[in-house]
Amino acid sequence: MSAGDGGPAIDVAIRVAASGSIGAGHAARTAAVAHALAAIGTRVRFACDAATARVLAERAVPTGWITTTDPIPAGTAGDESEASPAAQVVDAASTLDAVRGDWMLVDSYRLGATWHRAVRASGVRVAAFDDLCDRPIGADLVINAARAAADYARLAPEAMVLGGLEYAVIGDPARPAAAGLGSILLSFGAADAAGLTAATLRELATRRGFAEAGSPPIAVQLGTSAPGRTEVERLLAGTRGSRMADGPTSPGTPLLSIGAAGVGLLERLQAGVPCVVVVAAQNQSGLARAAAAAGAAIVVDSVQGACDAAERLLADDAGRARLAAAARAAVDGRGAARIARAIGRLAGVALRRATMDDAALLHAWRNDPSVRAVSHNPGEIAFADHCRWLEASLARTDRHVLVAERRGAPVGTLRFDVAGGRATVSIAVDPRFRGSGIGPAILDAGHAWIAANAPSVAALRAEIRPGNEASARAFLAAGYLPGNDAYERPVGRGSST
Repeated sequence: MSAGDGGPAIDVAIRVAASGSIGAGHAARTAAVAHALAAIGTRVRFACDAATARVLAERAVPTGWITTTDPIPAGTAGDESEASPAAQVVDAASTLDAVRGDWMLVDSYRLGATWHRAVRASGVRVAAFDDLCDRPIGADLVINAARAAADYARLAPEAMVLGGLEYAVIGDPARPAAAGLGSILLSFGAADAAGLTAATLRELATRRGFAEAGSPPIAVQLGTSAPGRTEVERLLAGTRGSRMADGPTSPGTPLLSIGAAGVGLLERLQAGVPCVVVVAAQNQSGLARAAAAAGAAIVVDSVQGACDAAERLLADDAGRARLAAAARAAVDGRGAARIARAIGRLAGVALRRATMDDAALLHAWRNDPSVRAVSHNPGEIAFADHCRWLEASLARTDRHVLVAERRGAPVGTLRFDVAGGRATVSIAVDPRFRGSGIGPAILDAGHAWIAANAPSVAALRAEIRPGNEASARAFLAAGYLPGNDAYERPVGRGSST
């Protein structure tokens, strides 16, 4: 199901900004999540100013997804500081007038808890990227690849938190490579407001290992509107074999990189590039610590320290190999897809009791080859036999056959077989919606349904055939824990993601 189809698709609006001063990182990661959302059938719309729209277009966001709005209001104490409460309320209202969805995904330090609550008051749920972990958040979902969920216990007590490098969002790795084999990559962000690219080039020019004939060429990732670009181009002009990488690029395959700890670092880690990191801004310190803790990067506090570390790495093949392996292990490139599935899960479903009118639909799902491949009975079932089974099942008091719907359209089925204080769970998802988060959403709804409709049931049990990894992931996401021969979950226990 594509983002343009009707039916049970949800709508997600995205509020984000990019500029020469704040860089393109916020836009880059929301673009990646937007593509992941569209891939699982979500309708996506952006609300942003014209400059941000151009950055999104460079990242393959269709123009039809973008509604041009006023810029996000300026912060009260700096370019990326939080806007005043009054300005946030006005921006929330104008954004909702421009693009309204079931969810609003926001990626801007200028829009905080006041904005989140104003949007939620309209009935729209809010997902927020956060890199700071230093202020209250009023969203339903918080995403921070550099922190653990427990870090938000006081800042966002009502929110689900997606924390850790598994939720790191990277750009499209198929973009042109910035650097090739045998080169050094400098990547301090599209804006590089601190001028670290030029400072690093000047420092490298004083080092024999980087300045002599035969030394590795240098590739630079830097936005065309970065304030220090002219100086960087001048410094590179005298360096044989070196180049500027224009436009959105992937890291490529350099010997090593020196750069900041923004979204670009995540892309370098996923590509397995040995990384030396200079923390260029306070909001990057958490990600730098997470990369260092994973053994995936060397973190320093100055350009001189970075060049020292790069010199050591240049002479240490084994050290570079260790960093590269740890980097790939830390960031697998599937963070955007995990975030999209989490939003799909939290969008929820409604459960109703099945009737004989559902026989044809349930039969089609049961006989789908992908369902039969993981069923205890993998054979096809004749429609007449299925109808007899369904009629008998609906008459039983110890069996509950349910249909899951989103926006009135069926998306899956759930069955509970009750014996004493336990209920065995069986689930089937419409094959069109697999991988969208609907499976865990159905299980979440089923947990609430059984608690309300079968109070004697104290535990839920699922028997999963070996090799059925998709079902195992769905049950784990919904709070089930593996046992000796089944996955189980006490009724009343909170779920996790």
